[in-house]
Amino acid sequence: MINFILCDDNDYVREINETMISRVAMPHDFNYVIHSYDRYNIKLKNLINTPSDIKIYILDLELPNKSGLEIAKEIRKVDWDSIIIILTSHDELELSILKQKLLILDFISKFDNYEKRIEEVVNMVVEKVNSKKIISFRSNKELHHVKLDNVIYVFKDNEMDKTIIVTEDGEYPVRDPLSSIADKLDSRFYQTHRACYVNLDKIESVDFKNSIVYFNNDMSVNYLSRNCKKELRELL
Repeated sequence: MINFILCDDNDYVREINETMISRVAMPHDFNYVIHSYDRYNIKLKNLINTPSDIKIYILDLELPNKSGLEIAKEIRKVDWDSIIIILTSHDELELSILKQKLLILDFISKFDNYEKRIEEVVNMVVEKVNSKKIISFRSNKELHHVKLDNVIYVFKDNEMDKTIIVTEDGEYPVRDPLSSIADKLDSRFYQTHRACYVNLDKIESVDFKNSIVYFNNDMSVNYLSRNCKKELRELL
């Protein structure tokens, strides 16, 4: 899930950004939500302090009660991963803002081909994020963010009554049902069994006779139902 967080006291600018985000996101295979605010408030504060998947902030520099720069500082107190874009009517402030060392991705003037520039930047961010999708989950009371590239397979462990996410770095037991985790996976994952999804990009070979899937890191799993063998052959 990508969270687009807009904060601008100009209704017209927010409407432009919302329309542009929907247009940019349409061709991509991900879920997203747009949070729109006309000023810093308790809802925005809570969102900043709530861990979630990917956040992309588009902040107006000049706001009624707290500037976009001040909001950026609030974000960086708890979050150095989210993407921040600053909008302004004052080009001359760009250098001073960049000196704040807040990892601002871009600084866009509202008077310099604004609509085209903001769309180009958001499109670039979406392309980058979409190519490096992340799955977020809680395991042993800790929040984890793992690239889907690193997930090898996911299965339901009936003895533990938990879903196990197997990655290149280890295994993570989670309380979420398998179906809930499956909703966060993308098209590279294939359901080989009612209790298992595998990353097609990680498969080294398949022993269809004995129903064993071998991965390119010497791991294997024997969750391969008869009904899935034909389609798996075709996919490989």
